[in-house]
Amino acid sequence: MDIIKSKYPWWKRALHRFQSRRDIPFRRKFFVGYDLYGNTYWEFTIDGNMQRLRRKLEPFQKELFEVDYFKTVPPQWIQWLRRTRNEVPTLDELISDQLRQQRLKILAKQADEKWHLEKLRLEEEQRLKLQRELDRVKIEGQEFENKKSEDPWKQADESKDANPIESASIKPRQ
Repeated sequence: MDIIKSKYPWWKRALHRFQSRRDIPFRRKFFVGYDLYGNTYWEFTIDGNMQRLRRKLEPFQKELFEVDYFKTVPPQWIQWLRRTRNEVPTLDELISDQLRQQRLKILAKQADEKWHLEKLRLEEEQRLKLQRELDRVKIEGQEFENKKSEDPWKQADESKDANPIESASIKPRQ
């Protein structure tokens, strides 16, 4: 209620309490409640039918466009306005929902940091793996260069003069 005290003076809150009474005859407009932004919610009738009252929002501060009010209307009050919820949301419920949203934002931030650190760890692991593979290829390349100094074409040219049939040896079976 401290939130409402900072937005409305005591006489306005007393007027709202009086306007919320439904036992006064011929009254067509009834105060229902507040939200955390100071908006007020009302039920009213045009034709005197008290069975199905219409519902409306009166914003705390006037905006140029009416659509701008919906960024300050909590989901619980939107449900009440659209008749998907029968009971009026309380200030305690709105405060607890706001705290839940703040906790959820903190947990989401922690999860984002965790995933970012995991991504960095995996990237570092991949970089080390790639470096080891490059080092291995470099070593094999040096070994290949050493073997390359023994020119296979030169060996082939030298063996060109020799008869391949004569040079072949067949080992007998035992």
